[in-house]
Amino acid sequence: MGRNRKTYSESFKKEVAVEALKEKTPVAEIATAYGISPSMVTTWKKAFLNGEFSKELQKLRKELEESKKIQEETFMELGKHQLEVAILKKKLNIKD
Repeated sequence: MGRNRKTYSESFKKEVAVEALKEKTPVAEIATAYGISPSMVTTWKKAFLNGEFSKELQKLRKELEESKKIQEETFMELGKHQLEVAILKKKLNIKD
């Protein structure tokens, strides 16, 4: 029979990460106090700094990526239209 993997709530992870960010006590002591490995404390600290525990922040990042993609597509379309206009003006000998 295998051991069940222990899972931790986001609030617990945030608490540990904030404790590690305060840097009042060493990571090893924090890990011992919470009964977890020091590498897990470090991983949760990095995840907290990257905003991975905040669902709102993840949602905003996703929306930002989507809007950047839409903006890029719009600029590509605009560039194509400007090129078409320039070509037509040249063919028709129209000067600005």
